[in-house]
Amino acid sequence: MIIYRGFCLGYTISALVSVLGTGRGISFVLSNLLLQNIIFIPAIIAVAVSCYKLYKSIIKDKRRENIKLEIVRHTIFCGIMTIVIMISSLIEVFASNNLLKIISKYL
Repeated sequence: MIIYRGFCLGYTISALVSVLGTGRGISFVLSNLLLQNIIFIPAIIAVAVSCYKLYKSIIKDKRRENIKLEIVRHTIFCGIMTIVIMISSLIEVFASNNLLKIISKYL
């Protein structure tokens, strides 16, 4: 998912810069795409690292109590990252949309 998201974001940025030109394309990307992805991509990477740590702890330690504790930690962390991703979505819906309306007047 991380690789797919990075590929799609890179392709979108390069296509916008190619179609709109350097100045307009970069201003569009900075105003619309970069805001939510500054929050979204690190949150997704943090969840992936947490999943990997959970996997490694389950493989290394077979005691049931330790596995339960690691699963609880991972679940709490994923819940926090879900809230962060929701904030990123709210930024995408409200802030990016309004900023796009303002920027489109000058493009």
